[in-house]
Amino acid sequence: MLVVPSMLDAVTVYAEGALCTRLATLRLEEDRVPNEIRINGLPLSLRPGTMRAFVHQGPPGLQVRDLRATFDVQLPPEVDVPQEHRALEEALERLLDVTARLEALEQELGTLGALEPTFLPQKPDAPAPHEAPVEAMLALASFVDSELAALHARKLELERRKRDTEDDIRVRRQRIHEASSSVRGERARVYRAAVLRLSGNPWPREQPALIALEYAVPGARWVPTYDLRLPRTLEEGTLRMRASVLQRTGEDWTNVKVAVSTATLDRKAEVPELKALRIGRRQPPPPRSGWREPPPGLDELFAGFDTLRAPPPPPPPPPMPAAPRNEPVMFAPPPPAPAYEAPEEEALEEGRSMDLARRGRPPSSAGAMPRKPQAPGGMPSTPPSEDVPSASMPSPKRSKLRAASAASFGGIRPSAAPRASAPMEMELEAPEADMDDGLAVGGGGAANRDESPQVPSSLEPTDSLLDYDRLELAPAQDKAHRGRLRPRPSHVTRELLALQAVHVQVDILTLIAVCEQEVSTIWNAPLPAWGIAPRESAMHFDARFDLESRADVPSDAAWHTLPVLVVPMGISAEYVCVPSVESRAFRTVRLENRTPYPLLAGPVDVTLGDEFLMTSPLPTLPPGATQRLGLGVEESIKVARNTRFDEVAGGLFGSTMLTHQVSVELANRLHNRVLVEVCERIPAVPTGTEKDIKVEEAEIAPAWQKRIPLPGEQPVEGERAWRVVLQPGEAQTLKATWTVKIPANKMLNGGNRRT
Repeated sequence: MLVVPSMLDAVTVYAEGALCTRLATLRLEEDRVPNEIRINGLPLSLRPGTMRAFVHQGPPGLQVRDLRATFDVQLPPEVDVPQEHRALEEALERLLDVTARLEALEQELGTLGALEPTFLPQKPDAPAPHEAPVEAMLALASFVDSELAALHARKLELERRKRDTEDDIRVRRQRIHEASSSVRGERARVYRAAVLRLSGNPWPREQPALIALEYAVPGARWVPTYDLRLPRTLEEGTLRMRASVLQRTGEDWTNVKVAVSTATLDRKAEVPELKALRIGRRQPPPPRSGWREPPPGLDELFAGFDTLRAPPPPPPPPPMPAAPRNEPVMFAPPPPAPAYEAPEEEALEEGRSMDLARRGRPPSSAGAMPRKPQAPGGMPSTPPSEDVPSASMPSPKRSKLRAASAASFGGIRPSAAPRASAPMEMELEAPEADMDDGLAVGGGGAANRDESPQVPSSLEPTDSLLDYDRLELAPAQDKAHRGRLRPRPSHVTRELLALQAVHVQVDILTLIAVCEQEVSTIWNAPLPAWGIAPRESAMHFDARFDLESRADVPSDAAWHTLPVLVVPMGISAEYVCVPSVESRAFRTVRLENRTPYPLLAGPVDVTLGDEFLMTSPLPTLPPGATQRLGLGVEESIKVARNTRFDEVAGGLFGSTMLTHQVSVELANRLHNRVLVEVCERIPAVPTGTEKDIKVEEAEIAPAWQKRIPLPGEQPVEGERAWRVVLQPGEAQTLKATWTVKIPANKMLNGGNRRT
């Protein structure tokens, strides 16, 4: 079987699991299309029921006819132990040489470093000392510096060579250690494999065909993340979507096209069928799609197979030598009949009696087969003749069977002509085939053939017959079901069928169990900060995102962040202040999704200018939705809030008036124009107390309005908001006055002051 090299080309990561696409390059050999090819190196964690193969690029006539999953065992390459030993010895010699040269260089460095100018000792009665030779001292220092620089460069080179040699020695020793049979056996790995059956016409040899193989693996997941880059003025920005991918599938994704999707990989995508309600006569249900009844004449297709399976006829009897005319013909006594002839007749008689008893009819005397009188030699006393019919032979098949037995064991029939032997031998096939099938018992062969299990001409397809992945074709030996699809038993899986072709002493079931256990560990990995699974944030829609470039994701069960795309967003900066709670202004950015696809909830890394600012949670943004993202406190906007409360009792109707005055002072210390939203809250009248309590807004400068919360924000009853634009260095004062009227003999729960 031709093994075709393949490489992983594309991976689509779903909410749970991934769909991998592998491309195999097929080149013609001997100018003919191979019947079967094999693709090795598939991960052990793949689901065999999800495999699908098709021609990605190739001639029009090339097609994939069949696909089945199997296993593959790959061993490490052979190691030339003598060569490795020689290489190890050479590396040790190089290490000794480099070490010796390095020690000599260290000594030379020590000697050169100790070189310095010396002066003669001064005598007490000597005259004044001479001037020092400055030029000689400078020349000596320059010489020492240049030599030290050259020696240190050589030292660095020798140290690098020493490290490389030590690494080479370590690698050589590891290879020699792994060359033993025990360690080499431990390194054998079991993979999945796919066997494809092809058909088509040959194509030019210089143009290879690409066969695509798709399969699903469960050990992969992803969560969305974002990167928001803003300038200092918060006037514009760029939002990039990223995907944090984690996989433990057993194979590394190297230089592949990665796409992420919010859909579920194993979700059924069958279109629901709505049945019609009709008034009138009952009509047969319409045929279900995906089902076709067996073609007519299916049994005739296996006629040649049954003919080949029938046992060969016995050889013809040897011809008798012709005797001279003048000499009398002498016949030798016939040999004794075989011992099993009488039991065979008894078995036929018993079988016929049992068959008649099963049908409820007693065996008739006319159809009985009495035993013939035996001669002393074991042969019948009267040989059967074709001209004289025998009353004890009710069936012509029996006469043919007896004649064949006598002919095969040397019996001579005086009245039989040589021309009768050939037709007799040809007619032996029918009773023997019937006996093999258990149908020719006595004279009821035709009746038993009618009682054999028959498949109805029209079948009502059920869900089990439409589950193509669990159907199998009955073998040709099963005459009742051959040529028809039938549900495979639940305990017979594709893995067990594939294990029949593996001849390596490997506990594959244990390896599969260990692989599934390793795959399940991906759900124990913690999500990134503020990370949310796609199925929790996708709501009622599914989306797919393709990465801009190829990427690498190793199978190490760790999170790897990949860039997905640049999201066109509407970004506008706002400053929000709630003076009654916190006298500081907070930076916010209003994000408007201007794309046709949703943006899932996840963490967003905010970069302000050239500095990382913070990580904030971003809620889900459907297409056209707007959300607010908080960016922390802005210290350059000053906020001060002052309040005044007056209570006046009396009036015409004996009421108490509670007057509240609020003054908010804003000052912009930034170098750009800002929009500030100042939120306040006035008292809300509970339902049912409108007659006793009234709230009136008296003086508002500038005018405010009821605040409309953004999607996802909780509405606050009685909330009001100022939206003020402040120029650089500008200050502004906001004022609001409202009055609460209550009966004079009552007071508000918790106090009348509400500021």
